Amino acid sequence: MQSYTWARVLIACTIIGSFLSGSLPAAFAAGESEYLPQPKLPAFKHFEAALLQDAQTGQVLFSHNSQKIWPQASLTKMMLGLIVFEEIERGRANLETQVTISRRASRTRGRTISLRAGQTFRLAELLRAVLVTSANDAAVAIAEHVCGSVSQCVQRMNARARQLGMEQTRYRTVNGMPTRTDRAPDKASADDLALLTRTLLRHHHVLAWTSQPSMPFGRHRKHLPNTNRLVGRIHGVDGLKTGFTNKARFNLVTTAQRGPLRLIAIVLGGKTSRMRFRVAEDLLEWGFANFTRLPLIEGGSLLWVEVRVENGNLSAFQPIAAATSAPLIPKGDVGAVSIALQLPTQVAAPVFRNQVLGEIVVRRGKQTVATIPAVSPSDIPQARWAHARQ
Repeated sequence: MQSYTWARVLIACTIIGSFLSGSLPAAFAAGESEYLPQPKLPAFKHFEAALLQDAQTGQVLFSHNSQKIWPQASLTKMMLGLIVFEEIERGRANLETQVTISRRASRTRGRTISLRAGQTFRLAELLRAVLVTSANDAAVAIAEHVCGSVSQCVQRMNARARQLGMEQTRYRTVNGMPTRTDRAPDKASADDLALLTRTLLRHHHVLAWTSQPSMPFGRHRKHLPNTNRLVGRIHGVDGLKTGFTNKARFNLVTTAQRGPLRLIAIVLGGKTSRMRFRVAEDLLEWGFANFTRLPLIEGGSLLWVEVRVENGNLSAFQPIAAATSAPLIPKGDVGAVSIALQLPTQVAAPVFRNQVLGEIVVRRGKQTVATIPAVSPSDIPQARWAHARQ
C-alpha cells in the first residue's frame, strides 16, 4: 500500500499532472486567521431548531433540534415548487402556459398579490411569485392548474415527501396557511427540509429567481420584494424561502455559495423576523469561516502509480479514479488529510475497462472521509505470445 500525506500528494501531482489542488487557500496562510475576528455560532435561545449543511454532500456542520417537528408555514411552498418543476421535466407542464385564476385562488388569505378571478398569467410568473415573494393566492392557482385541484396537489406533495425520505413531514395545504379546521398545520423537521432543499436546488430556475431582491409582476411590471432579506446583503446568498404563522413563528431556509462551497442554513421558530435572519447569517459566516472544500481527486484522472501487467500487450498502466473526491474539511484539520492507495503491484491479463483494481482512501487523521474505487482506464488483452503459449 502506497500512502501519501496531503503535502506529499501535492508534490506528486505537480510531477504527474493529476488533478489535485496545487496550493492551500489564502485563508490558511500562517498566522492570518489569528488577526481576523472569528464568527460565532448563534445562541440556542433565539430559535427552536437550526441546521447548517453542505449542499453538495449533505454533510451536517451544525445541528440543534434538527429532528424536531415544527410548523412549516410558507416553507410548504418549496414542495409545491418541486412538484411543478418535476412536472415540467416530464413534459406535463410548461412554464409558458397561461394559468386562469379561479374564484378560490382569488379569495386566498394571508400574503397575496391580489389576483382576481378570470385573470391569466404565465405559470412561470406565478411560480416565481410563490418562491420569491411567497404569494399564497398564486400557490393555489398553480396547484389547481398543475394537479387539477388543491387536494390532489396536497396528496402529490405528501407522496413526494415520502419518496424523498422526509419521514417527519406532513402537508395539509399548498401554501402553509393555517386551516380553518382543527387539523394540524403543515409540519416538517429541519432535517427533512434540508433534503427537500438539496433536491429543489437541482432546478436552475430556483436560484435564478430567488437570488433577485425583487421581481416584476403583471402587465404594469410592479416590483414585488423578495421576503428573504439576506439576498443582496450577505455575500453569496442567492435563495431560498421564508415562512411565518403565529404557531410557526419565523422560519427560514437560505443558501449561499462562496467559491466551490455551497451551504444550506435552516432556522425554525425564530423569536422575531430579524432574529431568524441573524441566526442564519451567523450560521453561514461560521460555516464559511471554519470549513473548506478540498478538491483532492477528479473522477477519471490518472493516479500517480503504475500497475504491472502479467502476460498483457502492455507492460504497465496507470489506474484512474472512478469518482471525484472533494470533501468538506474543517480548516484546522487540513494538515491531517491523507490519501492512501490500496492497489496490487501487478495484475494478470486480460484487464477490462473500468475493472475495479483497488481503492483510494481519503482520511482525516484516523477518520475515513471517502473511499473511491481505482479502476483500469481501458481494456488490456493478453499478449499474442501468451495466447500461443497456452
